[in-house]
Parts: sequence; C-alpha cells; structure tokens
Amino acid sequence: MGKLYLVPVPIGNFADITYRAIEILKYVDFILAEDTRISGLLLAEYEIKTPLISYHQHNEQSRIKTIISKLESGENIALISDAGMPCISDPGSIIVKNLIAKNIEVVALPGANAALTCLAASGLNTDYFTFFGFLPVKGKERSKQIKIITNHQFSIILYEAPHRILKTLEDLIEQGLGKRRIAVGRELTKKHETYVRGTVDNVYRHYQQENPRGEFVLVLEGQAEFLAENSQPQADLQAEIEHQAIIDLEQLLAGGMKMKSAVYFLSAKYKINKNKLYQIALEFKKN
Repeated sequence: MGKLYLVPVPIGNFADITYRAIEILKYVDFILAEDTRISGLLLAEYEIKTPLISYHQHNEQSRIKTIISKLESGENIALISDAGMPCISDPGSIIVKNLIAKNIEVVALPGANAALTCLAASGLNTDYFTFFGFLPVKGKERSKQIKIITNHQFSIILYEAPHRILKTLEDLIEQGLGKRRIAVGRELTKKHETYVRGTVDNVYRHYQQENPRGEFVLVLEGQAEFLAENSQPQADLQAEIEHQAIIDLEQLLAGGMKMKSAVYFLSAKYKINKNKLYQIALEFKKN
C-alpha cells in the first residue's frame, strides 16, 4: 500500500522549502498539484523531475478513484498546493478524508503557512486564535461569518484577495469593529513583503490611499483582548467607586446630614455595603 504525503511548499520565498520536502517530492511516483504551471517553477528550481498531475477544486471528486487505485497498487503520491500547506484553504481535505476511511496512510510534513506566519508577527494574542480562511464573497453566508467574527473572543485569521480587502475592512467597520487592532500581512516572505498594523479604521484608510496588490493575511483582535485592553479592570473600578463614596460621605456629614441618612443615601447611590459605610462614618465622627 502506498502513502499520500502532504507536502507544504513556500508561500513566496523558494528558500523556505525543507530538505525533507525536497526528498519526498523526488521520491514519490507522482505529485498532485493545484496548478501544474506554478508548481513546475518550484520543481525546476530544485531539479525535481517527478511527474505532475493537476488536482484542484474542480476535479477533486473525479480524481479520488484514480488516486486510491494508485495508492492501493503501491505507488506513493505527494500532494502540494500553489503555496503553503495543502488542505488549508486549498484542495486536499476531501481526498484525505477518503483515504483515512480506507486505512490508507496519510503523512503530513511541517512547513510554511501564511496564517501562522502573519499571526506570529501580528502582536496580537497567539495563545488562542481561529482561522476563518477566505470569507464568502457575498450573500447570507458572508453576513453570517462576519457576525460570528464580531462576537468571537480570540484572534481571527482571514485570507483575502487584493480586490476584496477594502470591502472586507469596510464590512468589519460597519459591524462596529473599527477600533479593533488588526495586522495585515501582504506578499509574505516575498520581495515586497509588508505589514500594516493599527486599528481597522486606520488600516482601511491606508489601503484607500495605497492600491492593494498581492495576497493578504489579516489577523484581527478578538473581543476578549479588545475589552481587556479598553475596559477598566473591575477591581480598580470598584476601588475608585468606594473612594468617591468616602469623599461624598465626609462632605455630607460635614454639611450636617445625619449619619444614618448619609449612609443609606450613598449605599443606594454607589451600591456599597451599608455596614462598611457606617464604620467609615463612625471613624469620621471620632476624628
């Protein structure tokens, strides 16, 4: 029984391929490639002469029987995408699912990935994050996804094409996310790689001025991190409230209000325990 190897390829810089990836691509009987013209350039760079077979979203289902037959006959196959890790916003997951169901071994190699590359350089929460890939272009599904993103607690990773990035940023702003932090990576690992970091509002204005080109990765701040950065901690807030209540209590007592009346009034106003205020009032009276 042969094996299917999932082989990540560079997302831009050819030097980011691993030695193991090159060895596997030379070793297998043939390579399934999303676009044989793009993959052919990489294989030529490393003098890999393994035959290429096209495998993309439009022929994924029709290729399954042929691939399974070749693997069952003992041939080994590598699956690559145009860039990065196969199966991640790229074809491959359907064949992997079918092979696992038939107990055919699938071996995944580590390697370049645009989502994690941008996340690592984003300055946002890297402990918890969710990868959404490409948003639906339009319709109810797009609205549904953006609504999920709006309330999502952790860092959100999106892929976007240059002709749609302004629309996506605009949709995020319309959902009230203009103040959220975002990091946008463009043409990662390539010669003209750039990062733009700031609020969604600021990044949107940036790309209104600069014509978006290349492939984009967006890492958006999650709701939990945004609230933690922009909300006063509860303990500090409570201490501030109690401090103000004590100032008011001292002024009311000095102005002649009865102790009991002042305590009840401020307890209701600031939602503070009456006994605590009463003890403070007694201290004022002693002094």
